Amino acid sequence: MRNAILAPVTLAVSCLLATACDWNSHDDYNPKKDYQLFLHKQEEAKLAAEKSGGADKAVAAGTPGKQTFETYCVACHGVDGKADGAAAAAMNPKPRNFTDKAWQAKVNDDHIAKVIKEGGAAVGLSASMAPWGAVVQDPEIKNLVQYVRSFSK
Repeated sequence: MRNAILAPVTLAVSCLLATACDWNSHDDYNPKKDYQLFLHKQEEAKLAAEKSGGADKAVAAGTPGKQTFETYCVACHGVDGKADGAAAAAMNPKPRNFTDKAWQAKVNDDHIAKVIKEGGAAVGLSASMAPWGAVVQDPEIKNLVQYVRSFSK
């Protein structure tokens, strides 16, 4: 008698759990897909700005790399890229001043990207510049390089 009562209850609970845990019936959240869509929209906005003659304004506004810069770089490089962030006072050597036009002219984008991704030590600079490649993905590093470049304009 006991089994006759428990069997339908067990079956009902099993069905309920199977339905609740059926991930195949729901779209899985995919942050990489969403991020790729975000990057695509940013690229479209940049191309539209270039066509209208406002590419410099679009980069200066910082839509692609500004948020990443504010998240990871401001503490040392400062809000305006002048190496005057809160942590910069205690650093020796001081962080790079991105408004330095002479420095901007002598380095290429690949060099800046390598420093961001692999850290300062990877290019013979201070190890105080941490490698961010494990945290910031390549497409956003490219955007970050563009944003760093905007400080010299």
